[in-house]
Amino acid sequence: MSGQFVLPRNVYVGDTATIRYVFESNVDILCDGGGESAFLELPSDFPAFSAVSDKCMVKKASVSREGGVFTLEIEAVFWQPGDVFFPPLDLGKMVNAAKEGVSAPPFRLDLECVSVGSIVASSGNPSFLPQRPPLLLPGTNAVLLIFSSLSILFFASLIFFLLKVRAVSAFFRNFFLVLSMRKNSRVSVRKFRRLLRDSPKIGDCEFALRFQTILRNFLEVHLGEDFSSTTTGDFSRAFSRIFLDDVPIEFERFVDIFARTDYIRFARGLPDSDFIDTEEIDERKNLVEEVVFTISALGREVGKGGVV
Repeated sequence: MSGQFVLPRNVYVGDTATIRYVFESNVDILCDGGGESAFLELPSDFPAFSAVSDKCMVKKASVSREGGVFTLEIEAVFWQPGDVFFPPLDLGKMVNAAKEGVSAPPFRLDLECVSVGSIVASSGNPSFLPQRPPLLLPGTNAVLLIFSSLSILFFASLIFFLLKVRAVSAFFRNFFLVLSMRKNSRVSVRKFRRLLRDSPKIGDCEFALRFQTILRNFLEVHLGEDFSSTTTGDFSRAFSRIFLDDVPIEFERFVDIFARTDYIRFARGLPDSDFIDTEEIDERKNLVEEVVFTISALGREVGKGGVV
């Protein structure tokens, strides 16, 4: 007993149809030991399927068994009208390709052709819908006008931006530079005030060293120069080079402060080699307050055309 069924019965171009071929056999085609039922997914790229690839595409194939009744099921998409003839299938080879390590016996199946129809040919109408002019919804012209205007404005802005990209780039560079320098001033002020709070626990030499380190770090960020190994004498030459011999008075005062703190660090035992600390004068506090006031003013002046 054998028979072939196609679902749906009427297949048209573009349809996905299922071919079911049912037959009886006592041969152990699936090599499954002869249980009550079995199922096996078959390769969809089998040569017999590739032979009809110009008319259809096999998406998947399988074979199942209930007792001695086998069902071969092929799901395919058909894209050409006419009769589709599948070459003879060797189910044994297909099983061997799907299951490793088995050797199924040859078993030939001859499928009936599948007739694929054309909806255009069957209806006699070469066009599914009558030709109509483009349909415009109410208000479409206004939307198109607004869209066109916005597009023109966008591209004009883009062209203007590209033409001014150098100026825009310079603006943003300067903007972020100003933010960085103002942050540098705030951070340095906090460090100086913390140093002043810790002053009673620090000796003169250590206080002078920390004071210089904070001021050097501030100047490095503010002027974009490496002052980590600059001596006091070199500061004057560095400032003259940076400011083209027109050194602001604030930076000349920094040179004096470096000279004073250097003297305290290295002139131990000599006159005035300690910070003055009397009821009238607290030299440490005076130096910190002077520098805090100066770098705060420099931070505020950044970007306003004032002192660098």
